[in-house]
Amino acid sequence: MAAADQAPAADPEPPVDRRRGDSRRDEHAGMLRSLAQVDWLVLLVVVLYLVFDRREPPSPLLLFTTMGAFAAFIVALRWPRFPVKGMRPRIALGAATMVAFITIVASQTGGPDSPLVNLYLLPVVLVAMTLGRRGTVTVFLGVSLAYLSVLLGQGTLPNAPALLVRALGELGPFALVAYLTQALADSIMTARRRIEEMAERDGLTGVLNLRTFRILMEREHQIRVRAGRGGYGILMVDMDQLKQLNDAWGHQTGNTAITTVAAAIQRAIRSSDTAARYGGDEFVIYLPDATPDVAETVAQRVRNNVYKSLFPVGGRLQRVTVSVGAASYPRDGQTYEEVLATADGRMYRDKELRRRSAAAKEGKLPAVGQNVRR
Repeated sequence: MAAADQAPAADPEPPVDRRRGDSRRDEHAGMLRSLAQVDWLVLLVVVLYLVFDRREPPSPLLLFTTMGAFAAFIVALRWPRFPVKGMRPRIALGAATMVAFITIVASQTGGPDSPLVNLYLLPVVLVAMTLGRRGTVTVFLGVSLAYLSVLLGQGTLPNAPALLVRALGELGPFALVAYLTQALADSIMTARRRIEEMAERDGLTGVLNLRTFRILMEREHQIRVRAGRGGYGILMVDMDQLKQLNDAWGHQTGNTAITTVAAAIQRAIRSSDTAARYGGDEFVIYLPDATPDVAETVAQRVRNNVYKSLFPVGGRLQRVTVSVGAASYPRDGQTYEEVLATADGRMYRDKELRRRSAAAKEGKLPAVGQNVRR
């Protein structure tokens, strides 16, 4: 990988936590289970209605064959080797099959006057909750056509105004339910995304928090171990003299400095890289597929970006500096923790060199071996 490949993107995108992939897969499996439960409930309602309704259907063979086919479909939809793959296609197919089933059942149990016509609400609600606005419009149009086919299948047709009034009276509530359900689903998804964002990110800087970063790194490391190839770099970044800044100007100014450093780090890395707040004034950066040379290049770019980032303090512009340590897998460790520890040690050596350099300029060179860690 060339160093040029590490050029920062103009608008870094937030990193994707792979935990969400597992979460979505679990969510999709749960949706498919819910779809099967709804299908079984629809079938159960039809069976109970037929048990208590003494009227003979126009075509018993068609009705019972349809019920048997629908039951077989419910079972097949849960089959791992079912030809239709993916959660959304399966939900769409399940909703379409449910609409067709309800249409045939309604035509055999009283047509548009059948109480079972109300079952059309179930596929409408199901799709509105899962497939978004386009899916909701599609299923509502499908239900409308299915209902009209039931209405027109009665032989004697009402005049056009009466037909329109009846269709609007039946389908109007369906449209309202579809709209409200879809709006509610959008609100729930927005709130869920915000909650996930709050749980995964540091509230002050907007980068990942340490807990989320550790989970991400454990997964990334295991992927490379199983593949037997591929490396990565880790940078540890520590702000210099933040305590003095807090003591002189207050913690609000210190927070401004921290957010300034976080923004500078984000500008220095690619959209595929990941930055996290490691502690009060420490950050950690994950560089996927970065060689040791590239990691050192990015480390220097982080130092430069931070140094060039000014922020107001007491009516003047102030700057801060950072110490950075770089380490790489597999050169500097066989576990994520070992690589991180190596980067941490190099970061403190970088800080010591900076302190010794500053002390030498002032004629106050510290004794060799003096502990410079805070």
